Amino acid sequence: MLSDDYLIRMIRQAAAVLARIIGLKKAGDYKEAFQEIDQTLEQLLGMDMEIIKIMDDESIYRILTQNEQIDLERLGFIADLFNEEGDILLLQNQKQQSDNYYLSSLNYYLKISLNSETSHQKGLSQKVEEIIQKLGNYNYPHITLFDLFCYFENNEEYEKAENIITTLATRPDIKANVRSELFSFYKRLLELEPKVLIANGMSRKQIQKKVKDLN
Repeated sequence: MLSDDYLIRMIRQAAAVLARIIGLKKAGDYKEAFQEIDQTLEQLLGMDMEIIKIMDDESIYRILTQNEQIDLERLGFIADLFNEEGDILLLQNQKQQSDNYYLSSLNYYLKISLNSETSHQKGLSQKVEEIIQKLGNYNYPHITLFDLFCYFENNEEYEKAENIITTLATRPDIKANVRSELFSFYKRLLELEPKVLIANGMSRKQIQKKVKDLN
């Protein structure tokens, strides 16, 4: 269990660093902003930036995990830094590199959402929505789409969750596995109050037909 003092220091440090980076970004001092991001990431992960740049998301998770618990505070800080780096790269017309950072940032925010209590959720929905908008029509990998599906279902945004799981169900290499999850999703929807479904643009009749079509 992390101490309150640790959490307060982390939050204050994150706020101060991000404020400096945003200020440098607005001033057009991209080189200095990148240096600030790199130095902070090195401190957070305890290794040189050359190594960090070649690490995948799972490697980041392993570094931040101790006693089978991931440090969600540090992961959130890293997600914010990657988001800012994506912004700066986009301002320099480096769209592909920018999208890579946005995607990792989104993955980290989703990881936090799916592994945290309410206390970690503040502002998270807005960050997720903003990055989705930044990525636009990005061709998300399977794992990100499935995490988005879980995220939207947990947030009771069932129409968005359905759009994602049905998208996954069209992908030839995984559609057989997704089909059972889609069936389970519809069964969970049928357990909800009708007014909840209506609020999401759905009805029991429509969902029952979809379940029947899957059989």
